[in-house]
Amino acid sequence: MNWAYLCCAEESAMKIPSKIGLSFRNTIVILYFCKQSHINAIFVINTLYDMPHELPTDTSQYILMLRITPREMIYSCYHPAIDGSLVCGRDVFSASASFLSEIERTVYSHDELLQPFKKVYVLLPTQRFLLVPIDVAAEASPETFFRTVYPAIDGEEVLESRLPYVGAAMLSAADGAVTSFLRRTFGMPAILHPLAPLCEYFYRKSRVGNFAKVYVQLYDGNMEVACFDKKGLLLANTFVASTTGDAAYHLLNVWQQLGLNQQTDEVQIAGDAVARRELATLLRRYILTVGPVIFPSQRHTIGSDAMQLPFDLTALSLCEL
Repeated sequence: MNWAYLCCAEESAMKIPSKIGLSFRNTIVILYFCKQSHINAIFVINTLYDMPHELPTDTSQYILMLRITPREMIYSCYHPAIDGSLVCGRDVFSASASFLSEIERTVYSHDELLQPFKKVYVLLPTQRFLLVPIDVAAEASPETFFRTVYPAIDGEEVLESRLPYVGAAMLSAADGAVTSFLRRTFGMPAILHPLAPLCEYFYRKSRVGNFAKVYVQLYDGNMEVACFDKKGLLLANTFVASTTGDAAYHLLNVWQQLGLNQQTDEVQIAGDAVARRELATLLRRYILTVGPVIFPSQRHTIGSDAMQLPFDLTALSLCEL
């Protein structure tokens, strides 16, 4: 197994992210960059819902999906076989309280989240993650792979999820106290990095056509990127991007690293409509084909709020990892 490391000595004025890429085909390539200071969000969905909307009394056949960051918790709940069943909400966390205490407060203040569900998924975004080809992942424990790249942090747990279409194992770090609370409260939820459902969903979409595709999600000052060609996954990464210029810089940097073609390869963007249009306008100066991610038709029927959710939750509802 070959490993490649690339380090950056110092942060540039363009705000290089903490980790510029994870890429593999027959080799795992980790491009690991310097620390990034916190940046306030610009890519925020402005039409998110107040919490809560009422859930039905019997949720035993419903699927609950949570997306939890240090800033907020978003939930969405739906019945796969009932049109218009989507219920979703958002609770903003206090900056003065601990991450765990805010999760506990939010969950316990909304009794409807404590009902039994058919399945519970939790997305926990983090900059500390790693993709390993499935055939290689069997050679050692997730912890062993992860610690070759990231030093241990007290109380940190390494999570593993399998991406069968992509052919990879996604390893990501999480606060062990948070994952312990989630498991006690929701049974045994599937706890995933947001790139896991995005990679699985976009892998299948990328099979159409003969050219490489770069898929982008913009949300809350962050940008997830997944790149594919006909042979499979080229790169998956997450960036801090507080402005349209930052987002364009990171994407063009990825474009150059992968040697993509400005005339034939394409970019598709999901996220807030205003931010999406601004980024597309800027990218079209350099890349011929830039457009929106087409919202999946099979998710229009579950409820009118579906298009307001971060796209990773939509992808998760279609992949059900």
